[in-house]
Amino acid sequence: MLPDIWHRYIFLFGIIGLAAGMLFGTVPTSIPQIILAANWLLEFDFQRKWQQLKTNKIFWVLISFFILHMLGMIYTQNYLKGLDDLRNKIPLIVLPLIFFTTNPLNEKEFKYLFKLYFLSVFVSSIYCYLVYAGYTKKNIVDVRNASVFMSHIRYSLFISFAIIGLFYYSVKESKFYNKLLSFLIAAWLVFFMYKLDMATGALFLILTTFLLLIVYSFKWLNKTIALSVLGVFLIVASLIISKAYKSLNMYEPTTTNPANIILHKTQSGNTYFHNTLSTAAENGNLINININEDELKKEWNKRSKNNFDGLDNKGNKIRFTLLRYLASKGVAKDSVAVSKLSPEDIDHIENGISNYEYDLHSGLISKWRELVWEYTKFKKGENPSGHSISMRLEFWKTGAYIFNKHPLLGVGTGDIQDSYNHMYEKTNSKLETVWRLRCHNQYLAITVAFGLFGLILFLFYLLYPAYTLRKTLHFLYWPFFSIAVLSFFTEDTLETQSGVTFFIFFQTLFLWLASAKSTPVFKNKKEL
Repeated sequence: MLPDIWHRYIFLFGIIGLAAGMLFGTVPTSIPQIILAANWLLEFDFQRKWQQLKTNKIFWVLISFFILHMLGMIYTQNYLKGLDDLRNKIPLIVLPLIFFTTNPLNEKEFKYLFKLYFLSVFVSSIYCYLVYAGYTKKNIVDVRNASVFMSHIRYSLFISFAIIGLFYYSVKESKFYNKLLSFLIAAWLVFFMYKLDMATGALFLILTTFLLLIVYSFKWLNKTIALSVLGVFLIVASLIISKAYKSLNMYEPTTTNPANIILHKTQSGNTYFHNTLSTAAENGNLINININEDELKKEWNKRSKNNFDGLDNKGNKIRFTLLRYLASKGVAKDSVAVSKLSPEDIDHIENGISNYEYDLHSGLISKWRELVWEYTKFKKGENPSGHSISMRLEFWKTGAYIFNKHPLLGVGTGDIQDSYNHMYEKTNSKLETVWRLRCHNQYLAITVAFGLFGLILFLFYLLYPAYTLRKTLHFLYWPFFSIAVLSFFTEDTLETQSGVTFFIFFQTLFLWLASAKSTPVFKNKKEL
């Protein structure tokens, strides 16, 4: 057993190391937690720790989610999957256990932790941008692959929270240099999210910012000004929603478009093929008319290393990517059109870019166009495989079927994927085998695994601590909480190491510090 001061230093090293390291993958996430756990055990003094925990309601609520997973092992059929899930969720019990038996951070320690967190987000974003820009010579077919440390959606949660935190400190900091630096890093991260098509994270960031501004306008400003702010935001939101709604028809054909006139013969005298029943279009130009496949195949294979009958680098059929690309240009689909494609056009098609404007409108605009394309295909009842929005709708529909079979207690900790696989077969899902995944909705994942009982407990687990400690919680808790609970609608955030660590680290950190303010057993002269 080391002197108390050394245990404190090790704890600070572990907690700050975890705040910085969880941006960089499995090993930098795991090592600080091992250090924290080993230090906690070597401190001994378990009687004092138990006395601190046994009457702390927030601690017991925090570990109840892990206990729910343990109870789910009683009736699960797939014990190996269940044990693997428990292993993945160990931070849900370990971090609350360590934090709630340790003296809280003082103001200086808290700020230092967040500075390291912001720095890590910044450094990781610089590296990922270098990957995206090609400086590491890694072949980036899909921009999402530039997120090399974790899923781009999980990564966007870290970045969204960091942006709001940096703007917060740009206001709170007294020194102009620190204000400017915080603002510039936040601006860079906004640009980074745009360039890497982090649409989901950007949506969470916008919604969270909107909610915070509305709530704190009514808290800090007089009612008239607050209502004016609300009115401005509602007008802006209405304009954005209206523009987005109108753009849902961007892949519908334009009847007056010259490119949609039926042609009969190519310049070589060959006959065009037309599927006049198909209304799929790019930039208003019908995709499935004015096609001579023999000419396309011959000319394409002269110019590309990717065979016409094969796949592009995103795994889609080259043939269809080429047809969409040519349609986007408003030209017939024949040898002349392929011969006029630039080397950059060929490269784009090989890399799965299906519209020449995608490269012109890089970032979130391009991502929105892709999402609208997915929506258009789903609306027409086409196979959703490989398309994020339409696949999620299929995941959620399948999850609802499973819930109807097991409404009260669900299928158990380890049986979610097995239950999904069985239901996909039973409902003759159009999804290809490789895309038959789980819920992609944390609330639904809990409901499938543990039924209504589990969902009610999960909602209590989320809401009770926030409500109980609402007057003592740090401002940064609310953007974190908003981003996290919003992410649960579109992602299984707590089913991966990066997601579960992000959530439980900050959830425990903020609740621990807020709880400590009203807990006399903690003695710290400069509590946050």
